[in-house]
Amino acid sequence: MAACLLAGLIVVAAGGSDAAAKPKAGSKAPNIVVVMTDDQARSTLSPEAMPNLYSRMVEEGTSFSDYVVTTPLCCPSRAGFLTGQYGHNNGVLGNFYPDLKQKKQVLPAWLQQRGYKTAHVGKFLNKYEEQDKPQTVAPGWDRWFTQLEKRKYYDWKASKNGRIVRFGEEDSDHLTTVTNEYATDWAGRLAAKDKPFYLEVDYYAPHTGPGRDDTCKSAPKPAPEDVGRFAATPLPDPPSFNQPDVSQMPSFIRDRPQLTPEQIDQVTQHYRCSLDSLYGVDRGIGQIFDAIQAQGELNRTVFVFTSDNGYFYGEHRIPKGKPYPYEENIHMPLTIRVPTRYRGGGPVVPQSDAPSANIDIAPTLLELAGASPCIRSDRCRTLDGRSLMPAILGTGGLPETRGIALERSNCDFRGVRWDRKLYISYSAEGTTGCVPGEAEMYDVGADPFQLDDLLPTQEGTPNDELRRKLARKMRRLGSCQGIRHRDPEPPAGIHFCE
Repeated sequence: MAACLLAGLIVVAAGGSDAAAKPKAGSKAPNIVVVMTDDQARSTLSPEAMPNLYSRMVEEGTSFSDYVVTTPLCCPSRAGFLTGQYGHNNGVLGNFYPDLKQKKQVLPAWLQQRGYKTAHVGKFLNKYEEQDKPQTVAPGWDRWFTQLEKRKYYDWKASKNGRIVRFGEEDSDHLTTVTNEYATDWAGRLAAKDKPFYLEVDYYAPHTGPGRDDTCKSAPKPAPEDVGRFAATPLPDPPSFNQPDVSQMPSFIRDRPQLTPEQIDQVTQHYRCSLDSLYGVDRGIGQIFDAIQAQGELNRTVFVFTSDNGYFYGEHRIPKGKPYPYEENIHMPLTIRVPTRYRGGGPVVPQSDAPSANIDIAPTLLELAGASPCIRSDRCRTLDGRSLMPAILGTGGLPETRGIALERSNCDFRGVRWDRKLYISYSAEGTTGCVPGEAEMYDVGADPFQLDDLLPTQEGTPNDELRRKLARKMRRLGSCQGIRHRDPEPPAGIHFCE
């Protein structure tokens, strides 16, 4: 009981932000809208591709420039977001929802305890359907419109509040179009009610998926009205693109040949189709804003935008996918727009360089809602993440050199990102060619494109001391639990997270 009660104190202890963020007794807690894309590379984030996101969220919110996902893969990244925990605590390190521990202890269920109406639209955690009734509504949701596997942009099916519905091959059946329709309709309906609401819109775009034609073959399928919108946009060409010298990289990168002209054409087409598909997502963001504004609730609604993980477009000779924990896959966008009334009237902090991660979003939203990570006073989840409200309010209080653990079960790796340094150790091959026993280390601040692996090191050198320090942090954080001075003491041999 004592441990759970302590976990419930997160609303006043997480991050040390002032009372401005917490709704006063008797006042309406903020509505919350979370928009998450799937496999969105940071290079696709621009005012041209996503004008509504920039004009209505980025320009009015706080963007986190040092935000990473702790397990860069669809299901575990989303599990970390929903639980505020690392995968080593919530159980999900691969694309398998059944591994999730305490399935009822998730963000929407905690918000329900605070009086929120909750709604989910779009993609849910992978393999959720592997149960007796795949259309079953997941714990914590009052409204449920969720795409079922196999995931496609046309000819797909969904669970609508526990009932299976099917969509065909017409223009109006396009997955993003339908997602926008449901999200917009429910946003307007929920905003018209007296109770606060939590709406989570999980887009499948710009994930690669089958469609009804070959316009974007082996690529994201944009809505019909968006096909070819970015047909002339050039592929980004950072120093890591088709990297000419990989002699300082691990063997599984050194063994890769440079991309051929044909492969580069395919990568370019995929990139353009991704931009096309994101334009449809952005249209939905604008429609959701308009629906909430029409009900007079915009100044009471918090908006969050992020992606579950990134995608490679030829960097380090990787033509596609998300197999390795390089910046292209772990360093993601995060923007949080908090209305003035929940900032205590203070100015917007447009950007924060505080180290942050997907496990921090749930603690942040719980603080804003005045809620705790409990479904009962004696049934709580100890969070590993921190509230980001100090950064949003500009009050300080977040660790400037916080260590964040990285982990994944396919291409087994453990790692740490600390003070703009990255250390990764591989322990199993998995399906992506990683070599057990190899490791790599980068000074991401000085080498943002990760061209120069600092390993191996010579004993007694500064780099060797850095390697030892990062390896120690990796081991400590690899089993960490909770935050010191906020949560109960972890079991013997387990350290607090940072």
